[in-house]
Order: sequence, then C-alpha cells, then structure tokens
Amino acid sequence: MLERAKGGGALDGEDFLPVLRTIEATRRVRGLFSADEFPALSSYAGRLTGGGREIEEGIRRTIDEHGEVRETASKLLSRLIKKKRILEERIEGKLRSLIDRNPELISEPVITRRGGRLVVPIRSGALGAMEFIVHDRSSTGQTLYAEPSFLVAENNVLAGLTGEIRDEIRRILRELTDLFVSCGPALLRDRAILAHLDSLFGRAGYAAAHRCSFPAIGVRIALRDARHPLLPAEKVVPISLSLGREERMMVITGPNTGGKTVTLKTLGLLSAMFQAGIPIPASPDSELPILSRIRTDIGDEQSIEQNLSTFSAHMKNIVSILAEADSGSLVLLDELGAGTDPQEGAALGVAVIEDLLEKGGFTVVSTHLTPLKYLAFRHPRIKTASMGFDPASLSPTFSVIEGLPGRSNAFVIAERLGLPERLIERARGFLSTGEVRAEDVIEQLHREREALSAHRKAARSEEEEARRLRQDYERRLAAFEKEREAALSERLRRLEGFLRDGQKRIESILAQAKAGTDPERLRDDIHAVSELREAARGFREEEGSPASRPLAELAEGDKVHVHSVGADGRIVHVDPKGKVTVDLDGIRVLTDPTDLFPPRGERASDSSPSRPSRRIPRPERVPLQLNVRGMTVSEALREVESYLDRLLRADIRSASILHGKGTGALRDAIRAYLSSCTFVRSYGSPPPNRGGEGVTLFEIAGEDDD
Repeated sequence: MLERAKGGGALDGEDFLPVLRTIEATRRVRGLFSADEFPALSSYAGRLTGGGREIEEGIRRTIDEHGEVRETASKLLSRLIKKKRILEERIEGKLRSLIDRNPELISEPVITRRGGRLVVPIRSGALGAMEFIVHDRSSTGQTLYAEPSFLVAENNVLAGLTGEIRDEIRRILRELTDLFVSCGPALLRDRAILAHLDSLFGRAGYAAAHRCSFPAIGVRIALRDARHPLLPAEKVVPISLSLGREERMMVITGPNTGGKTVTLKTLGLLSAMFQAGIPIPASPDSELPILSRIRTDIGDEQSIEQNLSTFSAHMKNIVSILAEADSGSLVLLDELGAGTDPQEGAALGVAVIEDLLEKGGFTVVSTHLTPLKYLAFRHPRIKTASMGFDPASLSPTFSVIEGLPGRSNAFVIAERLGLPERLIERARGFLSTGEVRAEDVIEQLHREREALSAHRKAARSEEEEARRLRQDYERRLAAFEKEREAALSERLRRLEGFLRDGQKRIESILAQAKAGTDPERLRDDIHAVSELREAARGFREEEGSPASRPLAELAEGDKVHVHSVGADGRIVHVDPKGKVTVDLDGIRVLTDPTDLFPPRGERASDSSPSRPSRRIPRPERVPLQLNVRGMTVSEALREVESYLDRLLRADIRSASILHGKGTGALRDAIRAYLSSCTFVRSYGSPPPNRGGEGVTLFEIAGEDDD
C-alpha cells in the first residue's frame, strides 16, 4: 500500500482503516508492559511511535468507520454537499409533482438516477405527450427513463456539484495519502515491532502449552527428554542423544518402525526451532549449537515424473548435501545406502560417512546395513546408537540407546511368531562365523546394559529415599527448634509477668505503709512479694544453661549438645583453627566450640562441686506475727524459738509477737529470750494504736550488718 501511495496514486478511504487499526494497536501495546515487571518488553515496546499523532488525527477527522470520506473533512466539501442536497430535494419535489399530475404517463411512481441525473420511468407511448430527454430504457423497451426538459438546467447544476464534490474528495484523499507516505517509515518500523512482539507471544504461548524451554547455546548437541513437536504429547516417547567435539557423528540402527526416522526428524525440527529462537519441547538442561545450515535426506523421494528410483532420488539429494556441508552444518540421513544392492549400498554409505567426517559437521545416520553398523562401532569419532526393542512383546520401545549397535532381532521375532526351530537353525547356518559372533557380542552387551540400567534405577531409588529421609529429618529438626523457641518465649513471657506482678505488689505495699493500712493485710502482701521473688529466682535458674566447653577439652568421639540446632551428637573432627565437625545422626554440621555444651543427659552428673545448683526450694509461708496469747511461758518460748528459726530460713528480717498485756510476765519472758539471741538486733513495743505493750516488735540482723 505504501508503494502504491509513493507511486503517485491516492489511496481510497477504505485503505486507511487498517492503518488506523495498526496505530490503535500500537498505542495499546505501548501501555501493556510495566517497566518494573517487564523491563525488556517495556523498553522494546517503547520504540513504537504510531507514526505520530498527526496521521491518526488526520484519518479520524477524514475517514468514517465505513471507509467513506466524512462530509466534515473540509469546509468546501461540507458546503458543496449541503448545496447538492438542497438542489436534489428541489428537483425531487418537482418530479413527484409531475408523477402526481400525470399518472397515465408514469410506468412506476419512483424517482431514480441515470448518468448522475434525476429521472422518472415513463411508458414508451407517452413520449409525445410531454417533452422529455430519454437517458435509458428497460430491457423490454416498454419503460423509458426520461428527464423532463424543464429540469435539464437544474440537473446540469446538480451534475456540476457532483463533479466538484468528487474533485474535493480526491484532493482530500491525496493530501491524506501524502501524510501517510511521510509517516510510512515510522509505521513500517511499528509494524515490524508489532510483528516481532506477536511472534514472541506466539512462541511463549507455544512453550507454555507444550512444556517447552530454551536449551543452552553451546558447541555440542545434547538433547534431554526431547519430544517430537508435532506428535501428541501424551503418546510421544521422549528421547535423549548427544554429540560432542570428538564424536561428531551418530549411526543409529534398529528395527523398522522402531523410531529411527522420528528420532532424525525430532533432532532436525528442534534444531530448526532453536535457530529461529523458538523454545523446544525438551529438558532445560539440553544444549544445541548455532548451525550454518540443516540438510536432510529423509523419506522415499521416488519420482515418476522425473524418472527417479528411490536410490536415485536419495543419491541426487546426497550429492547436493555433500556439496554444501561444512563444519557448522547438521546433516540427517535416513536409511543411508538403501534402495540398491546391500553390499554396494554399504560401500557407498561408508564413503559418504568418511567424507562427512572430514567436513567436521554434525551428522546423524540411520541404517540397516551391517557394515555401517560395524564401522560406527569401531570408529573413534562415530557414536553408535540403537533403538530400544522389547523381545518379550516384540514391540519397539522408541527409546535411543547410545553406545550400543542395534540387534537385528530377526531370529527372535521369527521364533516368537512360530517359525519352526529347524528353519531358524538352518538360517543361522547361512551366516558367517564372524557375523554370528558379532551378533552374540551385541546381544551380550545389551543384556549387560539392561542389568546396569536396573542397578542404576535401584541406586536412584535408594538415593531418592535417602534424600526423602534427610528432608524429613531436617523438617522435624526445624519443627523441634521452632517449638523450643516458642517454649522459651513463653517462659520469658511468664518471667516478665512475675516481675510485673512483683513490682505492682511492692508499689502497693509502699502505698499501704504510707496510708497506715491494716498490719495483717500489709504482712500478707509482703509475703506474696517474697513468694514472687522466689518463683522468679527459680525460673531464672531453670533458664540457665551450662557453660560451653573450651576447644582444648574437645576430642573426637566426645558426645556434645549443639546449641544452635538443639540436638545431641558426636564430634568427628576438631580443627586446630577453631572449628568442630559434629555428626547428628548422619548429618554433619560445622560449628564453633562456643556452640557446644554437655549432652542433655549428662548435665546434672557433670555439674562441678564448686558450682552447686542455684535452685532454692520455695520456702514455706511464714506469718509476720506469732500469736502466743493464752499460752504458758514455757509453751510460748518453744513457739518463739520455732518461729525465729522459720523466719531465718525464709530470710524475713522483721516480725512481731502478740502476747497480750495481762500481768506482763509473758511479755518479759519473751523479751528476755530475744535479748539472749545474738541474731536479734532490736526489739520493743509499737505505738498504742498498733497494740502497744501487748505486742513485741523485733528485727533480725542480716549478713551485711556489723
């Protein structure tokens, strides 16, 4: 379209509709990609220009959705169309009046056009009744399309207006065409970018639908679990094959319908897809090289028209391939040497293989010919391979077996299908000793490979089980560590609660003491604080942990507890540089000596005598006042002695004894006893409002007192 526009011709209005759609698509695509989420695509789509706002606005202003030029495309066009419409209405009114006044002249009461002029259909016999100019007639000649002579002048004006409108539309389209030509390079770039983005999305969609991936770019061919891209994914058998720097050629042998041709086609198609930047249906760890060309000779190219046999068609293709092959090419030859005498075909096949080896490119050949099979087995630069075959079911497995030539399987298949054994033995007798020995060796190699494959499968299964057990152990270890941390957090939370409660009680005691609260209640609160203090002390001791072991004391074989993972293990190596390797039930960890402690079961027995446990049994509840009223002196003194002992064990420094006033004998005996106790620092009576002479207050000296 751009070339036509450059040639000087104006485009039609409909031609601009696809241009407008391209511009709209360009604008949508530019806003499609987020720079944060898709930086590369956003940058690439940012190159889209849409040809500029001028061309888009020009098309929208000039062309409607049907591809017609809008009446408002220019002021002149708008005026001309308006004048034409008014004149048409006037002429049509006069024609309708003519039809109404002269129905006998009219063939059909309609107004139509002929040659751009407004006319009415009249009967052929009515031509003389009025002056008419005939512009057309019906096929039967009974109807004439005539213009009344009194409308000729007005129809002439109408025809002139039509011509002016046509010229103005042509001018408008020419102007818009010139604008399109000036924006052409930008629009062509946009179209190329849109096409490339469409290709990218098409490739990505194909990759997602067919589980494809990009192989690594390398210097070798290494396909892993490759699938033919045109075969149903649920039916195709993945194949794996590889060619490297030294082994540049592969010769594949095996039974008919065993998958040799599909293997060659799979390699060829995936290589072509890779060259085009299309993800391939293969494992991501595959690798493919950049190739200079891909040449194939696959299938029967027999041609009656060109008088070519199967062999001739193959040879013609191979000649062309040999002329073009180089070190960067991939050549795929299916059934090399087939279609002619086996010995001559094999000889030609060997010559072709040797020539391709000299050229240094990658080559994959499939064949039934024994000489080619043995050549591949002996040659250091040729990798031999075969297609899998299940002799039990007499069916191919379609898998590629690298390193082993294919078995003929002819005798096995014949025997399974019921051919008499005497005929099979007779057939074996026709084989040379070397051929029999070679087939026996190949059979033995296949059996050994199958046994090795079974061992590998078992080893992989055991490895997977070991991996599963390790993951289970690590998961349980992580869960244990999480539970341990949760328990520690809970204990710390409880400790903080103890401390908060104790602080509140102390503040309450101080407030009560200032307010002169009831002594009994005050003593109860003091005792509660003492209990909280002992509980917190015991909690801290529970949270305490033994000291880590110095490096010099660590030795291989020692049992230790690894604090960082919360598990016990045995030391297997001590690095003089300060690292220790510990075995935790088959999992080895490298850690620092500061992370190692005595095993959990040995911590209590290994405690040092010089560092006794700090756990102190929680003391019994000791009231802060002893009531001995009504007792004899001897009874009271025994109670006082026991009470003082309990106060000392509870580490309570002040208390009181309620003995009553009476005669004063009980008071004097108790105070005399207190004065004889060296640990009692002072004693006396409280104020009258707190019991006066009926109560004795005393204080016990602490360890810090002189």
